[in-house]
Amino acid sequence: NIAILSILLSNIGGASAQTPPESDTIPYLSAKLKQLVKFAAPGNLGLNYFILPDSTDLDRIPADPHNPLTPEKVRLGQLLFHETALSINPINPKHWQNSSCASCHFAQAGFRSNLPQALGVGGLGWNKSRHRDAVPSVELDKQNILTPSVLNSAYQNAMFWDGRAGVNGANAKEGLIQEFDVNRFQLDGLETQAIDAMTVHRLGTAAIATLPEYQELFAKAFPDRPYVAAEVEDLNRAGLAIAAYERTLLANQAPFQKWLKGNEQAMSAQELRGGIVYFSSSCVQCHTGSNLAIKDFKSVGFADHPQDFSGLNLGRGVITKRAKDDFKFKVPQLYNLADSSPYGHGASFNTIREVVEYFNNAQPQKLEALYAGNLSVWFQPLNLQPQQMDDLTAFLETGLRDPNLTRYIPEHLPSGLCFPNNDPVSRKQLNCD
Repeated sequence: NIAILSILLSNIGGASAQTPPESDTIPYLSAKLKQLVKFAAPGNLGLNYFILPDSTDLDRIPADPHNPLTPEKVRLGQLLFHETALSINPINPKHWQNSSCASCHFAQAGFRSNLPQALGVGGLGWNKSRHRDAVPSVELDKQNILTPSVLNSAYQNAMFWDGRAGVNGANAKEGLIQEFDVNRFQLDGLETQAIDAMTVHRLGTAAIATLPEYQELFAKAFPDRPYVAAEVEDLNRAGLAIAAYERTLLANQAPFQKWLKGNEQAMSAQELRGGIVYFSSSCVQCHTGSNLAIKDFKSVGFADHPQDFSGLNLGRGVITKRAKDDFKFKVPQLYNLADSSPYGHGASFNTIREVVEYFNNAQPQKLEALYAGNLSVWFQPLNLQPQQMDDLTAFLETGLRDPNLTRYIPEHLPSGLCFPNNDPVSRKQLNCD
């Protein structure tokens, strides 16, 4: 009778009946997650190990010493990254000044393309509606592998899925990679990729060199050569400015980032539970640090892109020429994944939940990766329950999503052209006409 009375008394008042158990309250979950995050950080770095700096705090952002960050250079790079007036070397003249770097890396998609195959020159339309123009394939600037995000890329030394661009980090002791033509300037990956992209993506500076505003911007960003023309050096400096801007693209307003900085209410109970699952699992073995990605390459058995006609993609093994590197790809950062799909270097997942389920089961899509014996030692079943997978998905989708990446977009371009795309279909969709 006493037990029954106690139960009845405990249920008096609707508010008391709705009170969650202590183990599901924000303070309890936050304290538990804090312990796990500190444990995952090396040494005594604690929560600071995972904090992204402010985008204007240039001294705290990793940079190539050969390309020091300055506000003037970052500003120039911001404009050039979105500048469709750079696209002046298309094979088909009708695609003149139609695309930009941001055609395949735009803010609303977490600086990815939101497509299985990104389309630069020769693409029509914006965002998910972008499609190829009815022209021969040779006239298109189309990728046969999923376009990686440039968000938080300051924390990566080697660029591209196979890491061939850049001479530092994982490539520092790779003599073969050091000698690649793409690395002829002996720069970090971001700078190397940005300079290379000027030619690969058919860009040039001749058109912007006629604009007084760009002459002034280049003079401020590069005082040792205070003008812009249409020479190779101008392409290189445009690439350096773009790389400087890319280094400032940081998801430092994501709920998890706010939580790390002391706002314990920044994440919901489900996001906190998901963070606990994340930092309690093997996820954090590869996805750690400020951008939640180690500077390394791992094989987890993802399928290749169905539209990649170049044959079996060996990833890192193609450039190192070592069998032990076959099927290894760069570990990607995890912020703002929810802004763009699909996922995996081969675009083999449509949702983040599918990726979570894949790692929970740990059954490789590409059997060749299994037979090669190169699968990561951490690619093991997570053995999560459905609710844990829901929580982990919430952490990845919303806990790691910076809702304000559009702050990195310029209000207008010196050229006055539409951006990030300037093709006829995009201009209508973007209300540029």
